Amino acid sequence: MSRNPGHTAASVGLSTNSWTGPPIAVFWDQSLVWGLICLETLGQLQVPFQVVGSAEIRQGVLEAHRILLVPGGWAAHKMEVLGNDGQERIRQFVMGGGCYLGFCGGAGLALSSPPSLGLVPLQRLPLKERLPSASGSLVIARSSDHPIWQDLPEQLTSSVWWPSQFQWKALPSAQILASYVALTKDFWISDLPFHDLNTQDMDYANWEEVYGINLDPSRLLNQPAIIEARLGEGRVILSYPHLETPGDTEANRLLLNIMRYLNCIGAQHGPSRTVTPSVHQEEKPLPGTQTLEYLQQAAATAEDLIAFGQRHLLWNWRHPWLLHWRRGIRGLECGTLAVLLGFLLREMERLHVHGSDASNDPWLEPARGLLDDTRCFCQGAQRLLLEEKLASHNGTCVKLGKVNTMVDQLRLRLYGTRMNHGGLCRDLFDRLDRMLYQLLTYPRELGNHGERGTTGVP
Repeated sequence: MSRNPGHTAASVGLSTNSWTGPPIAVFWDQSLVWGLICLETLGQLQVPFQVVGSAEIRQGVLEAHRILLVPGGWAAHKMEVLGNDGQERIRQFVMGGGCYLGFCGGAGLALSSPPSLGLVPLQRLPLKERLPSASGSLVIARSSDHPIWQDLPEQLTSSVWWPSQFQWKALPSAQILASYVALTKDFWISDLPFHDLNTQDMDYANWEEVYGINLDPSRLLNQPAIIEARLGEGRVILSYPHLETPGDTEANRLLLNIMRYLNCIGAQHGPSRTVTPSVHQEEKPLPGTQTLEYLQQAAATAEDLIAFGQRHLLWNWRHPWLLHWRRGIRGLECGTLAVLLGFLLREMERLHVHGSDASNDPWLEPARGLLDDTRCFCQGAQRLLLEEKLASHNGTCVKLGKVNTMVDQLRLRLYGTRMNHGGLCRDLFDRLDRMLYQLLTYPRELGNHGERGTTGVP
């Protein structure tokens, strides 16, 4: 499909110079580890950003920005925290000339499959038709002559982390910017390394019968990976590949080009000022010693859970911020907990160096509650891992669905009944989410009124 008329590289003024517009608004809520890697890469790319939450979006903070970047994370959870007013604010922002950039869950949030914002009249591909458990690196190729590909090769390597897929149909307001064209040795389907199965010429049908899901990677190849759509005066770019994955050099360059392109588009309708008034200018008390002790204990508890799983050969670290786990268990949630607590502790320790043990430490009670929740969750998670390990030796132990009374009860209590975590895990992550937001918008040490550089993700 040809590019939208009137937006050649020259017409949008895509530049390799330093950033010239307002900071990018990064929607933090319910992003968790995906939010952290996003901020890390924005810092590495030296693109200014401001972390914003759902409450600020409802209050109109997007009026000061050209681009809203929505990292990964469950779309249903993001919709819930935004509420009707926040959802409408985002729609009006784009209709009025703002730009929306979403990755993975942030991409799904903009589609029309509920729950979603409905910014783009496309749906997610139904589960029975897509490749539901893909992860690792693959090759994407440009699908059109578009400014975002300026000074980049025709094909490049990027990472996906359990993406959905677009149910593509031709639309006058939308185009495909990139498609999946090849897989790499680091590509996995569930807990199966694609390269090993491919070199042994294995029959995917046999594996699919055992695993109960689609495993043939041909379902992904030649399908759209990145799309662009118009909505009113604004633009929406959605990417299931995580272009913000740290260390994906070419994908990070593509991300930078996308942000520069959207910044130029947004300049035609959005704010022209280069400094965004802060909504975080008030001074906030520093964490005290007792707060740090609670956080140290919480982080140690999560690390014990990770070590427990490693001893039982249930998972290992795939990246410093991401576990690789056996099929049928909740490795993503457990790894995310350890990474978030480690980050929270390190950043709080940075603040404490310059702080004091004030009697009115506002972090104290949240930290105490976080420790209690972490202990409760990790104790239950260790028991569940053992029960799941035992069940897997007695038969199939799938992540969702009935296994046995003990496993089913523990899963219900810890995670709820859906793929998007509920139960104690949701309560714990919600608490962590709030504390991390307060930390990331802290007015000193962590940046200039919410604008940050690198996050220090381990």
